[in-house]
Amino acid sequence: MLALRRASAFRVLILTAFLPLPQFAQDPAMVHYIYQRFQVLEQGLQKCTQATREYIEDFREFSKNISVMLGRCQTYTGEYKSAVHNLALRVERAQREIDYLEYLREAEACTESEDKMLAEKQVQGAEEEKRIRTLLNASCDNMLMGIKSLKIVKKTMDTDGSWMKDAVRDSPKVYFLIGSRNNTVWEFANIRAFMEDSTKPAPRKLILTHSWQGTGQVIYRGFLFFHSQGTPNEIIKYNLQKRTVEDRMLLLGGAGRALAYPHSPSTYIDLAVDEHGLWAIHSGPSIHGHLVLTKIEPDTLGMEHSWDTPCRSQDAEASFLLCGVLYVVYNSGGLGPHRIACVYDPLGAVIEENLPNVFFPRRSRSHSMIHYNPRDKQLYAWNDGNQIIYKLQTKRKQPLQ
Repeated sequence: MLALRRASAFRVLILTAFLPLPQFAQDPAMVHYIYQRFQVLEQGLQKCTQATREYIEDFREFSKNISVMLGRCQTYTGEYKSAVHNLALRVERAQREIDYLEYLREAEACTESEDKMLAEKQVQGAEEEKRIRTLLNASCDNMLMGIKSLKIVKKTMDTDGSWMKDAVRDSPKVYFLIGSRNNTVWEFANIRAFMEDSTKPAPRKLILTHSWQGTGQVIYRGFLFFHSQGTPNEIIKYNLQKRTVEDRMLLLGGAGRALAYPHSPSTYIDLAVDEHGLWAIHSGPSIHGHLVLTKIEPDTLGMEHSWDTPCRSQDAEASFLLCGVLYVVYNSGGLGPHRIACVYDPLGAVIEENLPNVFFPRRSRSHSMIHYNPRDKQLYAWNDGNQIIYKLQTKRKQPLQ
């Protein structure tokens, strides 16, 4: 800016040199003074020009250096990008290798885990089989071969009901339960008193605090076990001597959702007793499912074990257990014949193929109940108001391998 101002002042002096000089400018001293100032200004202008040239040169050099530096930066940027890209590829490759090694480790661990689980299942299966063998290890090795004979003990007007003796106690008492929903139990002193109503002493009338449902009741060790009416799966243990509820349980496995036997239209849970103790039979969860067999601990009402049997519920009318084997009675026509068409042995010693066709003597209707009594080795049944005893033909089981 200073150089431009000096140049402007110099131009003004040049222009004024050609104008008519005033009177004081004709003085030689004044002219000499002006000349000296002109020289000073001219020297200043030269310096300004030289400085401007230097500034331009410096700027060009600076611009050149900047261009070189920018080029180098671009080169460095490209190298940096390439290095970063290569590093990313290496990281990705390393991650794939790590993932592969992790997969191999997990696969090996899974294989070891599967082998361990398989071994544990085998051990558990062996222990469970041993436990079941121990559970069913009673001094009983009989299997059913046929029906030897029948005896009609009594006839009533009631089509449904159940009758029985205590399954284990050496007592002659007979218990008579009329209907599929009731709360009255008749206790007879013996079978003769049951057959002849006029015989003394008269039967004892027991009014229960709860009503039963179905015809699947049993007497075991002085207790009446029955399916409580109005509940899907409650089993009551009733003390007949004290006339009080001793205990109760809820039977699992889908019990109470469907009839156990379509030909017995009120029995959802059928209780049974054999040489091994107390059992429950009921239909599985599906509408036309298979029967489920459950072993019950009578003292605590705990479920000891449960089996899904291959025996279908459809067309079944009753079932019973003998020496730990389930025998299911079917009736395809309502009027007979009644035959055992499915057998299930939790231990596998008795299979259906090794059994003869077991038919019941032809009856007019389906059985309301068929229960086995392990004390006298007979079947107690109810058919169209008739209270029947079936005597059985048995043989020894094949020994377990």
